[in-house]
Amino acid sequence: MAGSRFANSSPRTGMRFLTFASALVLACAATAAEDPADPWIDRIEPFGGQRGEVIEVALVGKNLSLPATLEFDDPHLSWEAVSLEDDGTLRGLVRADPAAPPGPHIATLSTFLGRSNSRLFYVDELPSSREVEPNDTLGAAQAIDLRPQVLHGGMHGLPDRDFFAFEAGAGERWTFDVRSLEYGGFLENDLSLLDAAGNTVAFSDDRDDYLETPFLEHVFERSGRYFLKLDQYRGPQRVNCSRNCGYMLRIGDLPVVEAAYPLGARIGSRIEVSLRGRALDSVESAWLAPVRRAEYYRLTFPFTVPLGTGRRPDGRIHGEIAGRGYGEATVRFGIPEDAWLGLWRLWVRSPGGISDSVSLEISAMDEPDCRSISPIPEGAACNGVLEKPDEEDEYWLELSAGQPVVVTTLAAQLGMPRIDTVLELFDIDGNLVAEHDDLMTGQGTVIGNPDSMLRFRPEDAGRFRLLVRDRTGRGGPDMAYRLRIEEREPGFVLLSDPENLNVRPGETERVGVLLVPEPGFDEAVEVWLEDPPGGVASQPARFRAGQFFGPSGDGDNVVIPAAFLDILVDSGLAPGDYPLQILGRAEGREETVTTLSTLWIGPPRKRNDVRRPLESVRLTVVGQTAPPDNDPKGTSLSGGSR
Repeated sequence: MAGSRFANSSPRTGMRFLTFASALVLACAATAAEDPADPWIDRIEPFGGQRGEVIEVALVGKNLSLPATLEFDDPHLSWEAVSLEDDGTLRGLVRADPAAPPGPHIATLSTFLGRSNSRLFYVDELPSSREVEPNDTLGAAQAIDLRPQVLHGGMHGLPDRDFFAFEAGAGERWTFDVRSLEYGGFLENDLSLLDAAGNTVAFSDDRDDYLETPFLEHVFERSGRYFLKLDQYRGPQRVNCSRNCGYMLRIGDLPVVEAAYPLGARIGSRIEVSLRGRALDSVESAWLAPVRRAEYYRLTFPFTVPLGTGRRPDGRIHGEIAGRGYGEATVRFGIPEDAWLGLWRLWVRSPGGISDSVSLEISAMDEPDCRSISPIPEGAACNGVLEKPDEEDEYWLELSAGQPVVVTTLAAQLGMPRIDTVLELFDIDGNLVAEHDDLMTGQGTVIGNPDSMLRFRPEDAGRFRLLVRDRTGRGGPDMAYRLRIEEREPGFVLLSDPENLNVRPGETERVGVLLVPEPGFDEAVEVWLEDPPGGVASQPARFRAGQFFGPSGDGDNVVIPAAFLDILVDSGLAPGDYPLQILGRAEGREETVTTLSTLWIGPPRKRNDVRRPLESVRLTVVGQTAPPDNDPKGTSLSGGSR
């Protein structure tokens, strides 16, 4: 059961009253404490499999039982339970239909104890195989064939290292892509390519400035025997993530798309997208697909990306290859008038398979002649790229007296590997009147967000000069960005925890709500449970004006204002699932903000390996106190709810 989820919350037993509180919490520290009886998935082994196949999987965690339903965010994935081992591991089969969308999918387990936390399951086109221990030394390296494939492995203890041995031919080009952080695990590792004598040929730690997973691309000069060495992060923090230290090692001869320009388009328009990277002359086709909830790889808080949590359309926007060379390819897209508004993932296909890359924004914003812009509430968007070192892009804004303007950049959050935008606003006399660097200072996949958000309210109408530059003056074709200019007040985002709330009839459980403000927002906010189902009640809670939000003293965590809603479930409420919608409103404003449920904070058990937006808290009213005994081996069940 969910139990009392915050350290200072009241005990739940027989609680028949409602309370609320407001406090400051430290994200990534112990803000919530699950009931030890709740079902919990530490990891799914392996992380995924090939579509069109049946994959044997193991769910490792606590309080896992049969019968059980593993639900996915796509109907093309289904589950069949097989057995429950003596150590509590739940084994089953995942059927990945040939039409299953490639990429990560959200999976949640339901048992008689309630609903578990979310984990990710990755669907790939490449065939899969498993790491075989022991392979901790060069002499014990696991032999593999150098072919397109995915190796699923894990490092479930601090001493563990994984070695793989293979033969490569002179002139062969191969890519070695390790995925854990942001793809289902919490393993921060590095990757080394070694020659037959064990000497380092190539090394990768972080693939770019913001994503902490290694990537190697190598053309072998000589034929012979080589080794891949995967090792854990062994810095001063010595993070032991033995509960979920899995990884996927994707080996292939795939094109590398590092950047795209432009990074967005208006519905109903035709755009020509320039792709920059390597081996792009092998690209045969390209398309855009709506970003699903599980594909927010670079979601940090706060954020400026448009989040979507509902059902996505299944269609693609296919592109026309207009030109291609080794380092650059051009693709033309026609954006339909009725295209889904939000982020779209760019995919490319080559003879070696398919691969994903950056995201683009499709919006209804006006895309004017960006030399002179008059902000409007609906917003205007421009696309730019800092091609040369120390380059500054200039935009002129025609601002009205007393009307607030918010200017944001989208770059790192869309997958750009290096750019760290800075926004500076000058009046007509050249005086600096506003500036902004990072949405959140700090490095990492949780709080480091180098994109920018500038807000300004001019006293007098006039013409203002906006400059966009990189913080360290870098330039190049991968320094692309998307600029959005809106006439509005700064706002805020609400996050809730836990994502799934298990409760028995007649009991009360607590939901925490976190307030993530945009720069410049410091107003009081009220939050409440909107139109709860019959038999569910709660009192509203309130955030004070001006509560502190920002990095903690260690620079790795962030202090976030928190409020708590106690959810009372009537003793007569029937068992089942009830989505809870939590809304918030700033004092003196009419518009409401919908709370996103997400698993990204909390005690070490949660870590930060699954951080995807969900549209509501799932309240599961549990009726049984003991497992049913009519089907001890489980049953065949399939998922598909979104």
